[in-house]
Amino acid sequence: MLSLSHFNRHTIKGDIFGALTSTIVALPFALAFGVTSGAGASAGIYCAIITGLFASLFGGTNQQISGPNTGLTVAMVAILTSFVAQSPENGIAAAFTVVSLAGLFQMLFGFFKLGKYFILVSYPVISGFTSGIGVLIILSQIEPLFGRSLPELQLSLTSTNTILGLACLLVLFLWPKKYSRVVPASIVAVIGATIFYVLVGVEMPVVGAIANELPSFNLPVWDSTLAGEMITSALLIATLSTLDSLMTSLTVDSISNDLHDSDQELVGQGIGNIVAGLFGALPGGGATMRTVTNLRAGGTTPLSGMLHAIFILAIVLWAGEYTAYIPVAVLAAILTHVGISIIDWNFLKRIHQVPLFSVGLMLSTMFMAVAFNLVTAVLIGVFIANVVTIRRLSEIQLDNIKLCTAKDAEHLTLPEKQLLESMDDSLLLLNISGPIGFGVARGLKQSVSNADQNKTLLIDLTDARFVGITSTIAIEEIIVGYQSQGRDILLSSVCERVRNDFNKLKLLDKISAEHVFVTRLDALKYVKQKLSI
Repeated sequence: MLSLSHFNRHTIKGDIFGALTSTIVALPFALAFGVTSGAGASAGIYCAIITGLFASLFGGTNQQISGPNTGLTVAMVAILTSFVAQSPENGIAAAFTVVSLAGLFQMLFGFFKLGKYFILVSYPVISGFTSGIGVLIILSQIEPLFGRSLPELQLSLTSTNTILGLACLLVLFLWPKKYSRVVPASIVAVIGATIFYVLVGVEMPVVGAIANELPSFNLPVWDSTLAGEMITSALLIATLSTLDSLMTSLTVDSISNDLHDSDQELVGQGIGNIVAGLFGALPGGGATMRTVTNLRAGGTTPLSGMLHAIFILAIVLWAGEYTAYIPVAVLAAILTHVGISIIDWNFLKRIHQVPLFSVGLMLSTMFMAVAFNLVTAVLIGVFIANVVTIRRLSEIQLDNIKLCTAKDAEHLTLPEKQLLESMDDSLLLLNISGPIGFGVARGLKQSVSNADQNKTLLIDLTDARFVGITSTIAIEEIIVGYQSQGRDILLSSVCERVRNDFNKLKLLDKISAEHVFVTRLDALKYVKQKLSI
């Protein structure tokens, strides 16, 4: 978040250069994303201005540059298309209301400190999701690049529009990286294509002029027929923007050796998207390439992101009419290049080296993103990954549950082992160590049910640090089961945290206070004394 400490002569020069450089990189992408969304070039431009300004002013990553990006644009295309088809009168207004609603959700994510959880998504899911977005972007650019939709596609390499688009695509792939630091390939492609259009004068689709005026304010529109879809769409936009922003923030941390504030970043991005929706702009989020460009060029404070937004606004107000000469084909080439670039080729090249489950998860997530929708892809991918992770953790945690007698109780001290040996196997010791989550509950009950029910059972929690509610219920069922058979069951070494877990379900009320011991040794002495009577 911007503060007075950011205004000093040591950083302002770098912030200005960072803002100028990132502006040059951002302009063609803002135009391209706006045109592709169906809302017009101005929707992409004003997204870069509004989210860039407010996310820098209120966000938690100093060098972050925000604006439209691939995943959000793909989602917005689907939202606009669906809403307009269902409600021709209110569809467009409802779609931009969704952008503001998404911003509100992002702010709530920040207020409830959920930022840290969004970056816990497994790599195969992120890889499949971003690769799916790449495929969707490529498919969406076939018609503007070749003049025909995919079902009717017949490549006509003699079309001037197609030749220009393919030539621009070639420039984007072949432009030397050492020159990109001075003039980005996207700028070269846009300038070259515009000069070609002006000089040759061939008729082809162009972007159209952007009005030299600020966008108009629009009140949110709530359409009851679209209510459910508006909420789910807003959650999708909020999640996509959050993932993009926080992933970019992590990239900044790794380059700058700084630490961002995830929750504050979500608040800033949320404010930006709320305002963007009110002014008919696309939703935005952290843009990795533009942010890294800003950082490399000298940007160090949130002032660079604010200046970036101001520079784009100045260019639009001064030269917005000249976008009327930019061919749509060059923007299609830029986005096709983006689509190809964000497919996780590095993962795909090593697919034969990656475990089969990870490969299946990545490919299925990518397929669902393309064939169904982004929400389905993310939810199912995350669900499958989490279920498998919980199963694997449960297998590890089951190793922390040991039902033992004197012969295999290696973890006991010498006095404890001598006491246990003297009881002639009249006591079973159930040792629980480490954190025990809900996935272990079934294995916990099974280990006890398979044992000799005629022996006294001591549940030892000396090494337990956390016992979840589900496992607490499992322990409660074991206690009740033993008591119903008239057998003794004891607890020892219940730490404060575990005691709190037990108290939530009043578990300790189910067992006599004289059967709950401070230490394992005390419990063993009690059993020994009782057997001697």
